[in-house]
Parts: sequence; structure tokens; C-alpha cells
Amino acid sequence: MATALAMPISTNPTPQKRPRLPIATASGLLALLSEPDPTLVQHALTKLLSVVDTLWHEVAEALPDLEAIAEGGALGEEDEDIDDTSMAVDNDGAAVVFDTLTRQKAAALASRVFFHLEEPRQALRLALESGNEYFNVLSPKVEDEAYVERLVNAAIGEYVKKRRGEFDGAAGGGAVKEEEEEEELDMDKLQSVVHLMFERCYQDGHYGHALGVAFESMEKDKVAEILDRLLTSSSSTSGSEEEAVSTLKYALQSAQTLITSKNFRVEALTLVASTLEQLVHSKNGDYSSTNTKEAACTLVLCRQILGEAEAVGKIITSLIDATTKATDDEGEDTALLGLQLCFDIVDSGDEAFVTKVAQCLPKQVVEEGGGETDAVDTRSDITWAYFSNAHRVLTGGFTSELSLSFLYKNSNFDKLIMTNLKKALEERGMSRNSVLHNCAVTAHGYLTAGTTNDSFLRDNLDWMKKASCWAKFSATASMGVIHASHTTEAMTLLEPYLPPSAPADDPNAEHPTVSATGGYAEGGSLYALGLIHGSHAGSSTEKRLEASTFLRKHLRNSHANEVISHGAALGVGLTSFGSADLEVVGELKELLYTDSAVAGEAASYAMGMVLVGSGAGNASSSAGEELAELVAELRNYSRETHHEKIIRGIAMCLALVNYGQEENADATIEEMRGDRDPIIRYGAMYGLALAYC
Repeated sequence: MATALAMPISTNPTPQKRPRLPIATASGLLALLSEPDPTLVQHALTKLLSVVDTLWHEVAEALPDLEAIAEGGALGEEDEDIDDTSMAVDNDGAAVVFDTLTRQKAAALASRVFFHLEEPRQALRLALESGNEYFNVLSPKVEDEAYVERLVNAAIGEYVKKRRGEFDGAAGGGAVKEEEEEEELDMDKLQSVVHLMFERCYQDGHYGHALGVAFESMEKDKVAEILDRLLTSSSSTSGSEEEAVSTLKYALQSAQTLITSKNFRVEALTLVASTLEQLVHSKNGDYSSTNTKEAACTLVLCRQILGEAEAVGKIITSLIDATTKATDDEGEDTALLGLQLCFDIVDSGDEAFVTKVAQCLPKQVVEEGGGETDAVDTRSDITWAYFSNAHRVLTGGFTSELSLSFLYKNSNFDKLIMTNLKKALEERGMSRNSVLHNCAVTAHGYLTAGTTNDSFLRDNLDWMKKASCWAKFSATASMGVIHASHTTEAMTLLEPYLPPSAPADDPNAEHPTVSATGGYAEGGSLYALGLIHGSHAGSSTEKRLEASTFLRKHLRNSHANEVISHGAALGVGLTSFGSADLEVVGELKELLYTDSAVAGEAASYAMGMVLVGSGAGNASSSAGEELAELVAELRNYSRETHHEKIIRGIAMCLALVNYGQEENADATIEEMRGDRDPIIRYGAMYGLALAYC
């Protein structure tokens, strides 16, 4: 017999609540928006906000009504600018005025709809009116994260656009016109959103993100604030020093890539350098920490970009001096780091900057009696040895010697290639063709550049002598390409080709008379001498100065021969590259004013090399008034002379002067672009490329 299952019997059964079904359509709620009762409208907005993420396509039809509620309501009669036609009207015909909460809800609802319609700018415009409850930047709800993140990105984009427009002036006018077609965003509210994002970055420790926005929006005050907060955080929180150094390295890289304005980039890098300096100085000369060493290296790079040679010299000095404060191993590592930084500075290629840094380093002075003295007596012999090596790296030619040795040992020049080329030209009767002969000599120069391997030329001197006129000039100058940086043997190698000069030991001796004809080999040898000494920033400063003095002597005394003057001018430009030496420029200007087409063109190029990157003549240039007047003279002379060679040389000179000047060169480039002479306009294109390269 089957038994019934025992079932629990409840004496007081409670009815179970049915789960609330999701709203299937928003039509009923949307109908309430036209009701005259503000309470019903507010209730409808509250319900719609809870379902807008699923029913936004229906709510989109009511966007005009939502915007009218959000923008046309008011708290009372205080708002006199309200458009009566945009208000709701009750049964008696009176305008309905919505309170702030209702208007914020309407703005938030409309913003959500525009977000789903993928119109972030419109969504942002309304979100800014919705208040912090519906657009919480600092701590958004989980379901609102995508919405907030998208609108914050839009806010940052709009803010950066406006700030760039204000900073750039002309570009800002175009940006304003573009925005007038749409609807202007409230700058104060936009700024508050971005600044809240900065606070969020501070809380999360994402200082790099905040710096990126500050760089793009070109806000110097914000950059300073972020760096101050970063420095405070690194000193108060353990383990954050490494993060601070990493962020500052990122700031240095970002400043060079994100910031398009040179003036603001200089301001930003100055702030970064100041922060790095505080970080390094807080250790009181203790470089045992890896983070401190990285900060010092980054600081050197930053100061180098800013062109502050004295500051770079102080850092390298402190690194080498640290050998006396640390243990043997740590001191050696720190000193070697200082020497490595010297190598890096030389590799930058800025000879003038390298020389200034070397002048800032202490140098041991030897007295006549054989003793040694210096203002600082606490330095040991080992420390002085490191300083001696630093001077050797910077100005002693050590780096060029290493480069020369490397190229010599690793040269893969195949002499058979040139032999076959020479043979092919002779078999076809083309050896007398000066163009082909010059091409072969030039090819040989490229094949053996910097290797000092001139065996083919020495074995084929008769073939080399077939060159004539300017081909002979180029053939002789190719010796400078082959022996680039070989400064110790430069005079010996070029002695057979150099023009005669007065004895060096007799200052009263007159310079030999220069013939007005020929001189192609002599001019080419002077150019080769400049190539040997000026081809590497790490070549010996003493040797370069000797070569420059020798070349300037020939420059002053060879005006009668334009070919020799041409080679001497180019050599002087190479040996005085970037020095901005007024005396050298004055001598080149004298040659230019002889109005010789050949010599004047070379003098113009040489002046460009001497003044390269100085920005002389620009409104914001730090160059002296004398250089600015000189550039103005060159512009005037280019309009007076009838020699196209000189005009071309002056155009290229102006382009070289504006190297790396970016927007500071815009006025000069525009003036050159508007010139009636096509050669000056041609030079303007070079100037544009050099200014922004």
C-alpha cells in the first residue's frame, strides 16, 4: 500500500512577491513629459533614467522636449532670459517653470541618449549641465564607467582644442569659427571636469597621464602643479622614488614629441629640469642609488636640450667628485657614468656646446716649478685623472680617434672595384671625359670615407692628374673625405697641395702673392683641411683652432684668386661650425662684398655654417644685435647683387641660421616666400625644412 508523502503545512502562508517585469516600452513615460504638472515630469524623468540604456532609441524621439526642459526651465522669475516658448504650459495657459533637479535630470537623460547615438560632444554639453550626481568624474558607478570615460575623453579633447587655440592665436580663431556652427561649451565647466580628472590621476598615482594632458593643453601652471605633487609624493611615500624618476623620464620624452610650440617646450623642460634637480640634490651628492643615477642622466639630457652648458658641467663635476665620498666600487661607477655622459654629449654633434661644457669642468693647473694647484685641494689624484679623461673625451679628440680607428679596422673597401672602373673608362676612351672622371673620383671618396685608405689614389697619381679645373678641386677635396677626423696627420697629407704661406715662426713675414688664375688644387686642399677637422664634433679643439687660424690667414690674403678663396671660405665654415664668432663672420663678409660670384657663394655658405641654429634676426632670438644687423645686411645684399650664385648662397645661409628655430623662424620664412626672386623663395623651402627638422 502506497503511503502519501508528508508535506509541510504552513499555518500562516505569506504571498510571494512577483518579480517586477522590466519596462518594455517608454511611450507611456514619454507621454508624461508633456504633462503640466512638474511632479509628473520629474517622475517620468527618474523612470526614464533607469531604462535609457535599453530604450534609448525610443527616448531619442523626445530629445527636443528633453533639451527644452533642461535649458528652458528656471527656478523662478529671477531668470529673465528664459524663452517663454520653450516652457511647458498648464491648462490655464501659464508657463511651467521646472526646478533645478528636474532640469538636471532632463539634461542627464538627453546626454545619455546622445551618448548612445555616438555624438559625444552633444552628450558632453548636456552632461556638463546635469551636475555631479549624474556625471561623477571622480568616482563613477560601475554601470556608468563607459559613459563617464567616453565623455571625459571628449572633454579633454575639447579642452585641449580650446587651449591650443588660445595659445596659438591664429589657429584659435579658426577653432572658434568651427565651434560657432555647433553650440559653445561652457569653458568653466569644461575646465572643472579636466581638473577633476587631474585630481583623479593624483589619487591613482597616474602622474604621467596628467602630464600628457597638461602638455597637450599647454598649461604651464598645471605642469608645475603636477610636478610639485609628484615630488611631494616621492618624498612622503616609500618606494615611489623609482616611479617619480620614471615619470620624469616620460615627461622629457613627451615634451619633445607632444609639444609643438618651441617656446612652451622650453618652459615645460625648464620645469622638468628643476624637478629633477631637486630630486638629485635631495641626496646631497650620494649617487649610490640607481634611481639617483637615472635622475642625473635624465637631468643632463634635459639641460642639454635647453642648451645650458654650465648646468651640465656642474652635474658631471658632481658625479666625478662623488668618487671621494663613496666606496671604491661605487665611486668608480659614478665617475664612469660622468665620462659616459661626456661621450653622449659629444655624440650630439654640437661642437660649440661641447666646448662650453668642457670649459665648465675643473682643470688641474701646473705651476712653473712643476707643482700642481687648484682652487679645490680636496680632490685626489684619482679624481683629477677622471677630470683629465673627461676633458680628453670632450675636447681632446679621443672620440674622433676611436671613430677613426673603428672605420680603419672595419673597412671593407675593395680596391678591385675602383681598378675595374678605371679600366672600363680607359678601354672605352672615356678617361678624358672630365664628368665621368670626376664621378669615379667622387665614388672613390664615398667608398673610403673616414677610413684613411688612399692607396688607390697613391698608386694612380697620373690618372688623378687628368682632372682639370673644378674636377681637380673636387679630387683634391676628396682627400678630406677619406681622411676625415685624421687631424694629427692632416697638414702632412695635404702639404703637396696647399698654397704657399708665410712662415709660422715669423709674424712679420709677408704672405706670398696669390695668382689670379688656377689654384684649383690649392683651393681643394683648403676645403679638404676643413673637412678633416670639421667632420666630427669630437675632434681635437686645439687642432681645429690651429686649422681655423691657418685657413683664415689664407682667406684674408687670397681675395685675388676666387677659387682659393672659395676653398678657404668653406674650410673656415667647417672649422668654425656653430661658433657664431663675429670676427670670423666679419672676415667672410669682406670676401662676400668683393662681389665675386664663386667666392661670394662660398662665403655665404660659410656664414650659414658659422651661424647655424643661432636664429639671428628673429624677433625672439637670443643672438646679439650685431648678428641681427648682419642678417639684415645679407637680405639687402641679396636684392642688390646680380650674381645668382651669391643670391643662392645667401638664401641657404638664412636657412641654416634658422635651423631648429621652429615657429620663431616663421616670420623670416614668410618674408622669403613672398620675395620676388625665385632663388630666395627656393631658399625659403630649405629654411622651412631646417626650422622644423
